[in-house]
Amino acid sequence: MTNTLKLIVLAVSTTLLLGACSSTANKPTLVKEKENFVTRVFNPYRPDIVQGNVVSKDLLESIRPGMSKDQVRAILGTPLINDVFHINRWDYVFLYRKGDSDDMQQRRVTLNFDGTKLAKIDADALPSEKELISEIDSIRNNLRKADR
Repeated sequence: MTNTLKLIVLAVSTTLLLGACSSTANKPTLVKEKENFVTRVFNPYRPDIVQGNVVSKDLLESIRPGMSKDQVRAILGTPLINDVFHINRWDYVFLYRKGDSDDMQQRRVTLNFDGTKLAKIDADALPSEKELISEIDSIRNNLRKADR
């Protein structure tokens, strides 16, 4: 009885091992075809990603060197990045990415303080609030047209 059981276990394990050694030459092509079929049939929802601090040109113009940290925080809000190695530097970063696209927009405002007073403002070219909203809407509309 035990020899029969050993032979059955040996036969099953050999079958499993030989099955694992089968040819996989055609499998990558089949996997790609299956992925294409799935993405054509089921279009997954990818939400728009809006992260960080929205700092418009109008807001940036309302701050000036010599303002205290509290005054700047009241206007622009809490900075996205407050580096422990650069205590006197605040970074406001805004990121927008349309879910169906790989295009990404990023804008940065860096404020340097001398003690508690604002000393220097470094910023990318920033749109006004109306320009920012219309820019985001135009990206959405262009992508919708491309999907049709």
